Amino acid sequence: MLKNMFRRQAYYIASAAFVLLWIVYFIASIHQPFVGLGLEMVGEQWMVTSSNPNGEGYHAGIRVGDLILKINDQDSGKYRFVQKWGEAEGASTIEVQKSDQPTNSIMKIPESTVLLRSFSEIPMVVLGFSFWILGFITWYKRSFLLQARTLFWLNWLIGLAIILAPASSRDLLFARELEYIILSLVPMFLIEFVSALPSGNKNQVNQFVRLLLAFIFVIILSLTILQSAGIAHCISLLRKLVLSNMILGILLALWKLGELIRFPRDKPERNQASIVLLGMAIGFLPIVLLTAVPVIVGFQPLVYTQVSYLFVSIVPVTWYYVIVNKYLPDSRRLLEAIISFFAEGIILSVVVSCVLFISKVVKALNLEVYLAALSLTMLFMVCLSVIRVVKRKILEKCSFFKGQKDFRKRVLRLNESLTSINDEDRILEEVVKSLSIEGAFIIVEDGKGGYLKKALGRLLEKPSQQAELEEFFQADQRINLKAKILPESFSAEIYIPVVSDDFSCGIFLGHRYSHVKFELDELPLITLISSQLAQRLITTFVIQELSKEIKFMVQKSQETQRRNLGLQGITTALFRGLEKERKLVAFEIHDGPLQLGLDLNRYLKYLIEECLTNNDNKTVKAISHMRKLVENLNLELRLISNDLRPPSLTDLGLLTAVEFMCEEIMLKELLLISLETVGISRDEHFKEEVELTAYRFLQEGITNAVKHSDSNKLKIHIERNESNLELMVSDLGKGFDTSKIEDWALTGAHFGLVGMKERIESLGGELQISSEIQRGTMLKATIPVE
Repeated sequence: MLKNMFRRQAYYIASAAFVLLWIVYFIASIHQPFVGLGLEMVGEQWMVTSSNPNGEGYHAGIRVGDLILKINDQDSGKYRFVQKWGEAEGASTIEVQKSDQPTNSIMKIPESTVLLRSFSEIPMVVLGFSFWILGFITWYKRSFLLQARTLFWLNWLIGLAIILAPASSRDLLFARELEYIILSLVPMFLIEFVSALPSGNKNQVNQFVRLLLAFIFVIILSLTILQSAGIAHCISLLRKLVLSNMILGILLALWKLGELIRFPRDKPERNQASIVLLGMAIGFLPIVLLTAVPVIVGFQPLVYTQVSYLFVSIVPVTWYYVIVNKYLPDSRRLLEAIISFFAEGIILSVVVSCVLFISKVVKALNLEVYLAALSLTMLFMVCLSVIRVVKRKILEKCSFFKGQKDFRKRVLRLNESLTSINDEDRILEEVVKSLSIEGAFIIVEDGKGGYLKKALGRLLEKPSQQAELEEFFQADQRINLKAKILPESFSAEIYIPVVSDDFSCGIFLGHRYSHVKFELDELPLITLISSQLAQRLITTFVIQELSKEIKFMVQKSQETQRRNLGLQGITTALFRGLEKERKLVAFEIHDGPLQLGLDLNRYLKYLIEECLTNNDNKTVKAISHMRKLVENLNLELRLISNDLRPPSLTDLGLLTAVEFMCEEIMLKELLLISLETVGISRDEHFKEEVELTAYRFLQEGITNAVKHSDSNKLKIHIERNESNLELMVSDLGKGFDTSKIEDWALTGAHFGLVGMKERIESLGGELQISSEIQRGTMLKATIPVE
């Protein structure tokens, strides 16, 4: 909870910091005049290389090529802003030597900027504020979405950079440094935002792009710090590097969005990517092509920066629209509308340029005149579109347009209700009820031969009319995907085709005998809701087919589970029978041959000590030899008996039995065994099956290590926790390829481990085997004890 509060708090703190910086730098920019002179050392004098027409230096008569001798009564080279950024910002007096005048002139710069000139920068300030406020609203409405959170920080950075632009042009405190650093961060966040559109699109290409942009950011950060400290002098290089980084980030983002457009049509990410791509292309490409690229190659911008920023305003609106809106229009129709809009603007701007030239408002037709006319024309068309939308909204409130407004409300309600209905009949009933139509007929067909037909209203009562519409669907599907109003000869009123992956869907709405007819301007809304309707029907159809398959698979799974339970019972019975036989054989050996051997050994001892004389040395030696053989026989019989059924396991418990087994193996083999125990005592007993399975597992693991590992050290770990007994046998031997484990049961190799695995799993436990060539082997068993 505290973590979530802190996360939300970070967005509020960042927003407060943005507003504070916005106010401070805006007020400072108003009171600080913009000189607009760029200087460069030529020979031993500082020459004006750029004079902004909006600057106070230009209005004072200073032009490109003039020599600047003194700034504020000190040599130009010693002036602080000239040393740092090659600019005359902050100057109150400038001594100029003009090429066409023999004497020097002292130009005075006003202490405060002209209020009218400050108004020209208000659009940029408003644009920067718009970026932040739209990002904040997006996060506030969709804070649970990664896209919204990423967009907040991206808009925060872009908005702050735009607000810092006027302040940096006046060389206000840290404004230029912050602007360069923030602009170098924007491409990284832009790529993060684009990658988050399809819910985290991460791959190796994205990783490379992130590393590349991070590397460029480090370079720009280092150069900015060195330039600000006066250590390095690379103003032009730094400015071009920042602009190049921005262009690279925009192009990479557009490329990533172009990849997302290849998503299937029914994927919402495709519409998102298409709309974002259109918005970014319209918003960023003009400023890139008309302003940034000319600066990089050393030319003057083709149009003023403020004109390019008019297009940038489309970008935050597009991002906000895509993330906040749950339902997006078809991007193909949106693209068609935008292309038509721009085509009209381009043609109209040509006409405007010719009219201006013929009326002698402009002296010549050139690219700059045409671009200015294009910008004004597009702005005028946008304003007309806005006025048209506002007018329609106002007229919709009038009673005359109430029917159209009610129809849209009904469509919106239907769109919301379709998301919660999963039955075909109920979906059709909702469509007929919400749209107030007298008939509906829907056909869904998939590529595998699946077919679904549903009818309601008047069309339900007329099978012949259904057959007619079905024939039309079969002839028209996948040929013409545009919605259309059918002729009067058809029983239905409108037809909407929808294609999604392998599915084809035909939706017939209305009836020719209906009293209320669809209007032509209602067709786009009907098409939009029909796409949603088709997706719901296709989803329902797929769910039904999947339900059938799942039901069939559940039946097969239950049969397989019953077989496995039967096999598991047989396996358990076999192991129990095997242990029972081992126990019986062990008792028979102990009570039979072993006892006879012990009796025979006692009689031989008696013969040596009591019955033979000291002179019969040969007989004594023979009997002594026989006695040693009998003792060896007894030892072997005892080992066999212990191996079949160790009595220490029953009498003394698992831990003591394992210790005895380790001691016996270390006596017979050149092997060092270390035993570790956690949470288990010597006198602790478990169920007979658990102790036998654990003992056999350790026995099998040690035996395999002795036979195959070629290791002289072995480690055994026994741990008891709340509900399980964990056993581990590990060595540092030659290891083996674990990919062959699955074939052991088929080939009969290592049958002991295969059987042990089945035995452990029959108790509800688990056996894990891990090994690497020349790095040893580890066997780990987990056996439930409760």
